[in-house]
Amino acid sequence: MENNYYINLNNYFLSDYAKELEHTELLPSRKIIQEKTKERFSRLNKEGIKNLNDVITVLKSKDQVKAFVKKSSIPEEFLTILVREIKSMQPKPVILNDLLAISKTTIKKLEKLGIKNTRELFEFVITEKNRKELCSRTGINSKEILELTKLTDVSRIKWVGANFARVLVDSSYDTVKKVAKADYKKLLEEINKINEKKKYYKGRLGLNDMKLCVLAAKSVPDTIKY
Repeated sequence: MENNYYINLNNYFLSDYAKELEHTELLPSRKIIQEKTKERFSRLNKEGIKNLNDVITVLKSKDQVKAFVKKSSIPEEFLTILVREIKSMQPKPVILNDLLAISKTTIKKLEKLGIKNTRELFEFVITEKNRKELCSRTGINSKEILELTKLTDVSRIKWVGANFARVLVDSSYDTVKKVAKADYKKLLEEINKINEKKKYYKGRLGLNDMKLCVLAAKSVPDTIKY
């Protein structure tokens, strides 16, 4: 089930990603990959790079990027930012101990099973049957297991860390599916109200942050069943 935690980059072809980039809002520092994308992706294709996993495999190191620049004439900055953007589609799992409002006793019970982060927890919470079995094995009550399930679910979205996952789960947008279907303006209004009250993180997020979050959620596999 591990591959379902993230989008499968082997099945994400360059041609599909090029179309997506035409309508994607990127951070200013990453907008270069929307320049001459069709032409540059065509060159990548000619060099045997067919999907997004190929990109991060072939361009794994700085030396590999520099060598590829020489034979493809694609700017180094374009390739570097492309790899960075693709890798961000598979964010680092959240450490369970960093999750807010989860008891230390619960964390210790999960650690005894070797579960220390959201990716490791994922396979234990995909279905209702999985969750019941985890309750039985750990003695953790079903309500807290469901809460951990939702925190695991939303933490698969790009840029969602432990604190923001907590805000989302406290809101009515507590699953990947709900975030993906959200009106980003309403989402922003609700999470800002929650954070003003509970102070999970400093500052306020903006409309563009929420728009990017909703777009990112659309590409996350809707794997967990409630």
